[in-house]
Amino acid sequence: MVGEAGASVEEVDEEIEGSSVSLLPDEVKLDPEVQQAISQAFPSDDPLDNPDFDPVDYINSLFPNEQALVKLDEFALKLKKKIWRVDNDIQVSIRGQTNVGSEEQALEDAQEGMTELFTRIRDIKPKAELSEKMVQEITRDIKSLDYAKKHLTGSITTLNHLKMLVSGVDTLNTLVKQRLYRDVANMLGAVLNVMEHFDKYTEIERIKLISQRITDMKRQLDHQITDEFREAFVQPEPDTSVCDIRQLTEACLVLDVLGEESKQKIVTWFVNLQLRDYKTEFHQSKGMAWLDKIDKRFAWLKRTLASYRETCADIFPKDWHMAEVISTRFCEITRDEMQRLVTERRDQLEVQILMFALKKSTEFETWLASRFPSREWEEVTEEAADGGGAEEGEEMTSGGRRASQRYGKGKDPAVEKPQKLKPSHFIGRLTKIFEGYMDVYVEAQERNLETMLEAFAEQFKKEGVGSPDDVEEEEGGQTLGSSGDMFRFFRDCIVQCNELNSMQALHDLTLVFKKYLGLYAKRILMANLPKSSTLAATLLKDVGNNGDIKLTTDEQYTACCMLNTAEYCLDTTDQLEGKLKQKLGDEKVDMMGEQDAYHEVITNCIQLLVRALETQCDPGLTTMAKTKWDLVEEVGDTSPYVSVIGKAVSQFVPFVRSSLAASRKYFTNFCMKFVNSFIPRIISSIYKCSKLSTVAAEQLLLDMQSMRTVLLELPSFGSAVSRKPPASYTRFVTKSMMKAEMILKVVMSPHVPPSLYVEDFLKLLGDDEGLAGFQKVLDMKGLKKAEVQPLLEAYKAVAKDTPESAESSKKGAKSGGSSGGGGGSSKRSSIRKLQSMMKRFQ
Repeated sequence: MVGEAGASVEEVDEEIEGSSVSLLPDEVKLDPEVQQAISQAFPSDDPLDNPDFDPVDYINSLFPNEQALVKLDEFALKLKKKIWRVDNDIQVSIRGQTNVGSEEQALEDAQEGMTELFTRIRDIKPKAELSEKMVQEITRDIKSLDYAKKHLTGSITTLNHLKMLVSGVDTLNTLVKQRLYRDVANMLGAVLNVMEHFDKYTEIERIKLISQRITDMKRQLDHQITDEFREAFVQPEPDTSVCDIRQLTEACLVLDVLGEESKQKIVTWFVNLQLRDYKTEFHQSKGMAWLDKIDKRFAWLKRTLASYRETCADIFPKDWHMAEVISTRFCEITRDEMQRLVTERRDQLEVQILMFALKKSTEFETWLASRFPSREWEEVTEEAADGGGAEEGEEMTSGGRRASQRYGKGKDPAVEKPQKLKPSHFIGRLTKIFEGYMDVYVEAQERNLETMLEAFAEQFKKEGVGSPDDVEEEEGGQTLGSSGDMFRFFRDCIVQCNELNSMQALHDLTLVFKKYLGLYAKRILMANLPKSSTLAATLLKDVGNNGDIKLTTDEQYTACCMLNTAEYCLDTTDQLEGKLKQKLGDEKVDMMGEQDAYHEVITNCIQLLVRALETQCDPGLTTMAKTKWDLVEEVGDTSPYVSVIGKAVSQFVPFVRSSLAASRKYFTNFCMKFVNSFIPRIISSIYKCSKLSTVAAEQLLLDMQSMRTVLLELPSFGSAVSRKPPASYTRFVTKSMMKAEMILKVVMSPHVPPSLYVEDFLKLLGDDEGLAGFQKVLDMKGLKKAEVQPLLEAYKAVAKDTPESAESSKKGAKSGGSSGGGGGSSKRSSIRKLQSMMKRFQ
């Protein structure tokens, strides 16, 4: 039956059609129950065994496209093998049945068995229905018995409760008449608990009468206890001759059972009785009412609380917190009275009285908060729980959390959020009255600062900054004591506002601080600088003009002290700004303008010292310009004018350095600014030298090298400790002095042929100043007019091809020699090129 693997599809079909079993037999429909039984008996995952088998879908799943038909022969072979196995199994089964008996006999036996089974099932079904009916009758009786039991139990319980209620009400009535309040409290609580079981039976007449009777007894107890308290407390202290303290204590237990309304009525009456004399004694019409006597009010409450502890503390239960209630009501009355007083008598509110009242109120609130701690808890943030939010000085637990924090009792701290006690409700209860009037305090502090500033100015006129004879290089010049006084005043104001818990006042004071920081810089430091009246005008003058400033030793010391003071104020202002931001939590606190004012003072002090040193060095530069250089026949030691400048430096710089010993960076800044201003003056003086021969130019070049040495040693000039100047300073001096040396090297060069000279000039000095600069060099050489003309023509011939040169020549012609040659080197100049030229001529 089985063909070869390579058989065609038609051959496979013919073989299948000729087989004894058809692939598509007539469809057999079985009952679902039978099908389920077969599936359970013969479980199979083969799709062919599925009762809902669809051959078309099955074939499509195996061969979804034409490419899949390649495996058709293999599949047909497998299918024929499976058919053969099934046929073989069927044959084996049939032979087995044939050996046991005939097929007809087996079929008859099966039918008889099925008939007998159906008969038995029919017999069982009526019996099952009868059994179900009997069970229903039995359970119906049981349910009835259960309902009866439940109702009977409820009735017995209700009757017992009713009996207890009636008995309890009768007993309660007796106890009320006998005023046995401890027993009344216990019995009343029990009666009220039992009465709750009859809430749904209030329509029953009997229950309604009992409920009304209980309500009447509660009302009777309320009036009876109130009368006893009023009789016992005609005065704030109980009258022991007409009352029993123990009986009043037990009566409070009854009030707890009666409810919050009855309790609060007694509490309110008692608190008003305790504070009755307070309103009279401190009435606004009396002298004790004003703010200057506010401490008397607090002393009165302390005496009242002491009297309460002695006479009444044992009457009221502790959980009533009666002393705290009295204090709270006292604060409310005081707050209302003070608010009305300060509103009506605002014109009489003086800063001393305000500060006294605010301080005493703050101390009193703190005392109350410590005596009556908060009992309410609040959740804290994760940062605070980890200890990140702890205030300075606050006690911390070993775990890093605050000692005041807790976790829920018996709960996992990893799940339960950490908590802390809320601030006491007494904090701010009285001091909030004065928040709207803190402008009085702020204005007073502003007046104090104005007075201080005037005193500082007057003190400076009388005493100055002291004597410079006491200056030691290690310590440096002093700062003005007035600056320390001013910042101590600021600190005291911050501490006072912190103690008074008045952040609004601190916010307003911040503006006052800013104002007087600026005024201090202007009216104390700037106004008292030496030569301050002419400093600004002098600094605006050109370096070539006479803007000399001569300072005595005392004036130099004063300028250094002003610089030290400005630096101290600058640093302390920055610290003050940080402290205010920390207190106020306000990023808008900005003191940059005030810091800029102190920066300006420092700049002016340095510029003043620079100009004063230049003034002392000017005679040497003048001597250099007026020297008859055409008479110099040989190169010798440095010229006398160099010694004049060196002497001026040796007298001025060490003193300034010692006076600025504590401000080393500003001394370095002074040296930098001096060389930046003085070297252009040297170059200007060089241009003024005329008729320089080669020997004279060599002498000047030697002098410039000596000047460079003096300037390089300027930061440590005359110091016992040799300190290497900063590398940036050394580079700056070397670079700046290079131009002076280049000018002299150009002057030393032979002027013939003209084209080569012009080329050397442009290489060494560039074309920044144009024709005017070239003319000044020729003037220094002292050439005759006939010698100058070829040089000018050679320069014009070389420079006319460069547009930048022509433009710079026009500018140079306009400025002439008045510019003093003090302009800096052009951006187009190349430092490397100049250095290479220097090496060439050395």
